[in-house]
Amino acid sequence: MTRQTSQNKKENSEKLVQAENLFKEYMKEHGMRCTTERLIVLRELYKSSSHLDADEIFVRLKKKGMSISRATVYHTLDLLFKCHLVTKIDLGHKHTHYEKSHGVANHLHIICEQCGKVIEVTSEELASLLAALCKNNGFALESFSLQVFGKCLAAADGTHCNEHA
Repeated sequence: MTRQTSQNKKENSEKLVQAENLFKEYMKEHGMRCTTERLIVLRELYKSSSHLDADEIFVRLKKKGMSISRATVYHTLDLLFKCHLVTKIDLGHKHTHYEKSHGVANHLHIICEQCGKVIEVTSEELASLLAALCKNNGFALESFSLQVFGKCLAAADGTHCNEHA
């Protein structure tokens, strides 16, 4: 294992612990129990490197032998969103995907409308522009996650991804 990979795993583990602690605090402040099932949903999202929808999380947990209901997954995702630990995103699949948000840099998703490829991009220029737009309209930018739809260029000649098949 490389030093960089080891460092990334350590940082991800620390972010997970922080997210769990924030979730437990949120639940306590709102008079709710922080059950094992709720923590399992949080952990599944924070250990994933991809964008997951509620059904994908449910299936993953069932395959791992977890006893959890689909309703618990949906309800927990809603709670995680309310306490700003996950972000809801639209990747053009007609349903909501979720991604971890604690300790994650502001970014945008560029999504190919033909093949579904998703890449994440950070941009200081975009962050500055959005901060200025917010300020000009009486807001202070806290965070952002944007989706941009287009068609990926799969070849140097500029043809689109599905035009190669």
